[in-house]
Amino acid sequence: MKKIVVILFSLLLVSFSFLYKDNVSLNLSYTLNYKDDSWHKQRTGFLWALSYLGADLPKGSFDKYIEWIDSSSFEINFNSLGFDEHALNELKSITDSIKNTPYYIKHHSIDVGHFIALTIGSSPHYYAITNIPENYGQFLASHEFEDPIVFSVTKSSVAKHHRVVKCKIHKSVLKTAFIAEEGSGEINSNFIPEFFETMDIMKNGQLRFAIYNANGSLVNASPVEFGNAGKPAKCMWCHEIVIQPLFIKTDSVANSISPREFQKLAESQNMILNVYRKTLNSEINFDMKQYHTLMELLYISYMEPSIKKLSKEWDISEKDIRVILNQQTTHHHSEFSFFDSVYYRAGIERYAPSKCIKVADDIREPSIYEPMFINGK
Repeated sequence: MKKIVVILFSLLLVSFSFLYKDNVSLNLSYTLNYKDDSWHKQRTGFLWALSYLGADLPKGSFDKYIEWIDSSSFEINFNSLGFDEHALNELKSITDSIKNTPYYIKHHSIDVGHFIALTIGSSPHYYAITNIPENYGQFLASHEFEDPIVFSVTKSSVAKHHRVVKCKIHKSVLKTAFIAEEGSGEINSNFIPEFFETMDIMKNGQLRFAIYNANGSLVNASPVEFGNAGKPAKCMWCHEIVIQPLFIKTDSVANSISPREFQKLAESQNMILNVYRKTLNSEINFDMKQYHTLMELLYISYMEPSIKKLSKEWDISEKDIRVILNQQTTHHHSEFSFFDSVYYRAGIERYAPSKCIKVADDIREPSIYEPMFINGK
């Protein structure tokens, strides 16, 4: 009997700890941004954003744990989407900062694309939420990176110079990792690695990216003098959900595997990763790898908004916005032509009637400014 009482008491403690656990929630709104846009597309894109941030997203969890406020805004409860405790703590710091802005206090929500720009589009926030190791040594240790497979790249679609790709393959796909060393000099001669672009796999099946400098510290982006790898968000855009094969022919180099062997290695690891992903009961359909584009369309439409989007966001008529922004020019988006007559967010921020958290200067490329509202910073 005494043993039963102890067990019941323990269960009550667990229940109360769950009840009193900090609730991490945020109100989000959306606007249809192009001709064939829909809530279904935006929902899919948002799910991919959450997945890239490490959410397990058990099937059925998203619709179950969002509460609609009106036809285009809803409250989302992050606690119920499969984020671990570390991610929830970091998300709480970010969401609390958002809730304290004049914009959120007035409008009671922010745009879905704004949220993605503040999380995936901010390297410090992305690193914090996905629990990237703080230094390069910790990353190597976490993947037992002794005696890796080495592949030397003399011609790259990413790097301006030679680069070295190293990979450590483990029985568990979650231990496997890849590193691209960016630097100066010639392979097998005087090559000096200066930046390390890492890729590993999260429990939810998504790839995770980070960039370290020669001192082993995390940096926000790979520098342009070494190539066009950019920020982690650009890695997602390029890799989609796969370990990338070669895009252009490169030379065979002594003391490293051949291009053909690397291609076979990438193919085999993608097959293993696909098998793992099929064991997950997730909202994400990994067979539809192009769905990542729907996530990118959300942050692009925020970074380069139309008058229609600004009208809803600022709660001002389209006619009045044209007057306010009469000195600002519009443009066509370079990648998606259906984003027509849009503004650059950076050029119009000063006209916003109420302020929210400023986003990075660029989501994919190195930025002078990066928002950082984590751990009280």
